[in-house]
Amino acid sequence: MYRFNHVNLTVNDVPGCTDLFERCFAFKVTERLGNGKFSVLEGEDGFILILMHGKDGVHTTYPPLFHVGFLVADQESVRATYQRIKIAGYEPPVPAILERGGEPRSASIM
Repeated sequence: MYRFNHVNLTVNDVPGCTDLFERCFAFKVTERLGNGKFSVLEGEDGFILILMHGKDGVHTTYPPLFHVGFLVADQESVRATYQRIKIAGYEPPVPAILERGGEPRSASIM
């Protein structure tokens, strides 16, 4: 069996993205290196997220539909997380119910 261990994302603002995941999604920083250019964060379920600044100095972009998603218990959890993101000073899109061929199981945060 394979279990997803980690994802390494290249971002333009490692400290800012680290703050977002800490304050809004309950990740804990386990390591910071390189003067704000590298962070290792651990989610409540043990998932590891690595944020790093690109080595070549080129502005990082992702395809238009790229996103991250979280499973949550209910719609109230989505609303609470949405409010935490807004209070933290970010401008998240309004959450939408996910319907993938069946009954909605959760909602999208980002």
